[in-house]
Amino acid sequence: MSETKKFIFIPVVNNFHLLQKAINSVQNGLFNEYFIFNNSGKNLYDHIDLKHFKIFDYSGELSFKDTQNKMREYAIDNNFDYYCFMHNDGEILDDSAYRLIQTADQFTKDNRNWAAIFTHYDVFCAYSMNCVKTIGEWGDDRWPAQKSGYYLDNDYYRRMGISGFFIHQLENTNVAHNEVSNTIRNEHELNIWHSQRQNVENHYIYKWGGLPPNEWLDPPFDTR
Repeated sequence: MSETKKFIFIPVVNNFHLLQKAINSVQNGLFNEYFIFNNSGKNLYDHIDLKHFKIFDYSGELSFKDTQNKMREYAIDNNFDYYCFMHNDGEILDDSAYRLIQTADQFTKDNRNWAAIFTHYDVFCAYSMNCVKTIGEWGDDRWPAQKSGYYLDNDYYRRMGISGFFIHQLENTNVAHNEVSNTIRNEHELNIWHSQRQNVENHYIYKWGGLPPNEWLDPPFDTR
């Protein structure tokens, strides 16, 4: 197999000081492309030094679900082997990026049925193209409108597992989550989340039988 093709993307809504830490912690030369997905509605060039990152062409205040699906679509359309996602409040403090890429490259070369590789959960992680093409888009046809991504990760990673793919936890990582749920700590975003939360929770329970970690439906209830 030739060298793998991979990119990393970091979506941002606010807290640009944390985004700068995230950018600074991702070494140049590891990925084919480096993207910031700008959902802030602001000109990032006024706030941060992008360094080796560039702003993704389709940025524009999308929901977390739509952001993830745009990046999945980009990866499929451009024949990537896998891609990495990083929270804008994450920070890589050791060689975890290098070791994650080594592991993803080996899994891909060996045609292993891998879904994702986690460090500090998905604060910095990799997604297998074979898996995301198989299981489809984030969310489902009835997923309630929400700006944030709460329960979307639980839903997607559970779908990975019941589809026969495995999630690998990279050992001995030092990846910081500098301000957990920092988007929801923003008062405006918090108000939006409270207005949407019950619909999202009700849908998740309908689909899986309970909220994390009390899901029991396998496969999920039909949400088409």
